[in-house]
Amino acid sequence: MWGWLCLPVVLCLLACPEARADEVGCDPLAIDLTVTPQRTLIYASLKETVKVQAARPERADVVLIGDSLFAGWRTDLPAAFPSTSIYDFAVGGDRVPSVLWRLENTDLSPLRPSAVALLIGTNDLAAGTPACAVATGIETIVERLRTLWPKTPVLVLTIPPRGGDFRALDDRRLEVNEAISALGRRLPDVHAVTIDDDAFTCGQYRKSRAADSDASARLSCVNYADDNLHFSTAGYVVLGHALQAAAEAALGKDVFR
Repeated sequence: MWGWLCLPVVLCLLACPEARADEVGCDPLAIDLTVTPQRTLIYASLKETVKVQAARPERADVVLIGDSLFAGWRTDLPAAFPSTSIYDFAVGGDRVPSVLWRLENTDLSPLRPSAVALLIGTNDLAAGTPACAVATGIETIVERLRTLWPKTPVLVLTIPPRGGDFRALDDRRLEVNEAISALGRRLPDVHAVTIDDDAFTCGQYRKSRAADSDASARLSCVNYADDNLHFSTAGYVVLGHALQAAAEAALGKDVFR
């Protein structure tokens, strides 16, 4: 069983020159847990999942997929992009297995969007999932999306900073983000959207790293809510501009209007 689970990683190392050499050592159990679809075990998230599934529109120009970092944008999207029909298919608290489960249990095929954006992984990291398994899980989601909508470009956002000093989980977060960047270079119609960690944290990320600050230090930025995890209204404005610029550069057109 474990040999079968490791096969995709080994094949990738042989076929993909940008794959990390240490991926072959990724714990097969961690990969199995991450890429196996699993309905969320969080009651509030399950209730939100049901609502999101029921709210599937007949059509959508853009589909957002992810966790609370996208779900928190839902009410502001019509005003932010009045000329774009956006289906926010994100659920707070979700991890990679939850997203895979929702993709398997929601018929999204009629939508045929012009673009899909994916932002997932921060909850997986917080749960202790190894970076290599999170990266494998993100790629698995991307492959499902490419199968679902073969002609639809996929924009994969890097995981933004979090924590009191904006450096929580940074060792694994940065590793996953490197894998996302490589994914964008390796797969056709897949585009990595790199969130500028320093700019998005109002310059606090660079300062905290330069000063090697205490992890207990409490920094603040207008782009974040008080928990330094979720985004504020200002943060979503910045995120929207990043997606607009990325779509223009990758697709030659602004699908976020």
